Amino acid sequence: MNKIKLSIVVPVYGVEKYIEKCLSSLLSDNNSKYEIIIINDGTKDRSIDIVRENFTDSRIHIFEQDNKGLSAARNLGMTKAMGEYVWFVDSDDWIEVEEIPKIIDCLDDIDALYFGSYFADYENTGQFELKALNNRGETGKELACSSFAHCVPYYVMRRKLLVDCHLSFKEGILHEDSLFTPIFIMHCNKVRRYDNPVYHHLQRVGSITQTVSPKRVKDLICVTNTLLEYGRCLDKDIRYQWGHCIAEITHALLSCEKKCDNVEMREITKQFVNTHPDILDYLKCSSRNNRIMARLAKLLCGNLYLTYSILYKLRY
Repeated sequence: MNKIKLSIVVPVYGVEKYIEKCLSSLLSDNNSKYEIIIINDGTKDRSIDIVRENFTDSRIHIFEQDNKGLSAARNLGMTKAMGEYVWFVDSDDWIEVEEIPKIIDCLDDIDALYFGSYFADYENTGQFELKALNNRGETGKELACSSFAHCVPYYVMRRKLLVDCHLSFKEGILHEDSLFTPIFIMHCNKVRRYDNPVYHHLQRVGSITQTVSPKRVKDLICVTNTLLEYGRCLDKDIRYQWGHCIAEITHALLSCEKKCDNVEMREITKQFVNTHPDILDYLKCSSRNNRIMARLAKLLCGNLYLTYSILYKLRY
C-alpha cells in the first residue's frame, strides 16, 4: 500500500453549484499518494448528495459535523488526515489539472510549499486574471518578512508541524486565514515556492468575503490584537521585520470600518488603533506609504484613526 503523501481537506457547505467542478479537478489523475477529506459542515443543500452520486473514488473520505463554520471544518479535517502534508482547498474553487503529482514531487523535507500565483475567476462572467504573489523566502521567517498571502489554500503544510505546534483555526470568526497563516509561517523552517499557476479562486458576488458588517470589523480587531500579542513574543531581530503583516491587517480593519459605517464599531475601532502604539512601530517598518502614514499620525499626537480617516477622504 502506498504511503499517503498529501491530504486535501475540502470543507463543504452550500456549494451544490460548485462542488462537482472542485472535486473533478482534484481527481484528474490516478495518483494514489493523496486522499481527499470532505467535511460536511451540516450543509442544507444537495452538495453531499452530488458528491455521493457522482464520485466513487476510494481516495474520497466523507466526515460529518453539525454546522460549525469553516474553521471548525478545517480543524476536523486536520484530525482525520493521514497524509504527511495537508492542503486546505475551498469547495467553490478548483485547481489546474495534472498539477497534484507535480506538487507531491516537491514535498520533500520542507515545512510548507507556497504558491507564487493564482487565478482569480469572476463568477458569471467567464473572465479571469492570473495574479502574481510577491512572496519570497526559503525559510519561514524570510517568507514572513515578504508580502506573503494570507489565504490558506495557497499553502501546502506539513501535518506534523501543525500537530506539534498545536496550530488550529480559531472558530467563530471571519478572517481566520489572516490569523492562522502568519503564525503558521513563523513556525516553518524550510519552505519552497511553487511557480506554476495552480489555484483557481472563485470571486463570488455576495459571498461572505465580499460583504461588510459589524462582525467583520469586530473579528478584524480580534485578529489584529492576537497578532500584536504574538509579535511581542518574537525575537527583536525579527519582530518588526514582519511589520507589513500588521500593517496589512490594520488597513483591512480601518477600511472595513469605513465601509461598515456603524457608530459603535467606529468608536471601538478608534479606541483600539489609538491605544496600541506598537501598530505605529510596525507601520514604520513597512512600506513607504505606511511609513508616511505613521509619521503623519505622530504629528497628530499618535491619532492613527484620524490620520487614516483624512487619507481615506482624500482618496475616495
